[in-house]
Amino acid sequence: MNKMFMGLIFVLIGITFLMLSLTVSMPTLLWAVSLGTSIILNIAGTAILMEYIKTIKKSF
Repeated sequence: MNKMFMGLIFVLIGITFLMLSLTVSMPTLLWAVSLGTSIILNIAGTAILMEYIKTIKKSF
């Protein structure tokens, strides 16, 4: 899978978990897990996208 698509998928899933944690009324533990998952996926997706941009920039 292309790094760009993988990074975008991670970020989009992270945003989905963020919206889920903000809109749905959940117990505290599930809310914390959802928010933590969102943060981890968004950071991982951003790191993958930054690595992809760095390699593309080197090739030009």
